[in-house]
This record gives sequence, structure tokens and C-alpha cells, in this order.
Amino acid sequence: MPAETGAGHRAGVTNSAPALAAQAEILTAHAKSWGLTTLKRLAAMFPDGAIVVTTSPPGLSAWEHLIAHLPTPLARRVAVATEIEYRGWCMRSPDEDHRLHAVVWSWIKAPLPPQRRPDFAPFPIADSADYWVLRYGHSGGGEEEQSGDLFAWDGAVARLLATGVTERFRSRG
Repeated sequence: MPAETGAGHRAGVTNSAPALAAQAEILTAHAKSWGLTTLKRLAAMFPDGAIVVTTSPPGLSAWEHLIAHLPTPLARRVAVATEIEYRGWCMRSPDEDHRLHAVVWSWIKAPLPPQRRPDFAPFPIADSADYWVLRYGHSGGGEEEQSGDLFAWDGAVARLLATGVTERFRSRG
């Protein structure tokens, strides 16, 4: 799923118009292919709860468009927010056990910091390119799932390198 966005941009600039357009394209495709079935499944498993979708700013309009086309009873239960907005809401209205809401996430971490490059050595990219990770999953309704897809961004094209990537985080200490 390459996202053509033009040429002549540094890969490290992830808030450029081409990078944001590529991220929006990735998030839109993901909302349609994975998000719709996930929302419907959670709604069936969690009939009385709210569902919050968190995404990167380039994904907000894609998710809002998708939700606007859901059946009204389901659409009324779904809210879209950025990850930072959702974290603020959780601090003000804690529901850590997800009794009142489920959360669905689909957002892009871009670029990954240079120190993370060795983690993805099995998927080599040019030194001038960046790794992006589409992180997605859900929690609530008695179910939890998380995964990621790895992309290479060369400043013009976002290229899918791997799906179902599990990230490992090292503790410092």
C-alpha cells in the first residue's frame, strides 16, 4: 500500500504536507479495513458502553467519516479523539477497568527515534528514510488486542514493510 505524496522532501520531516497526506491515506485505509469490523464487534460485545476511537490528527477526518456512515444507534455511542485528548479524558474521568467504555486506537508513531532502528533491522531501509509504526488495537468488552504495521517513509512514499509487528520496549534502569 504505497502512499504516493510527491518528491523532494526530507524523510525526517513528518509534519510536512506530503507526510501528513501519506499518514492520512494509511489511517483511512486502516479505518475502513480494520476499524469498521472492530467497532461492530465491540458494539455487539459491549452493548451499553461508549466506544472511544483514538487516532493521530491525520486520521481524525477518516474516522469521523466512517462513523458518520454507521447506523445511528451505533454512531451515537462512538467518539473520536487524539491520543492526548483521550488521556486527558481518562485522567478526569477514570474508567481503568473499561466498565463504561471501550477504546479503539489506530495511530501512527512517526518517525520512530533513531535508537529504535536496530529493533527493525530485519526490515532494512535507507539511512535517509524513517520508520513509521501504525499502532492499533482495542480494549474493552472483555477483550484486548494490540498490534502494529511497520512502514518506511522516504520523504515521498510510505511503503508497508511488515504487518502484525509486536514492539518490545526495554526498561531503563
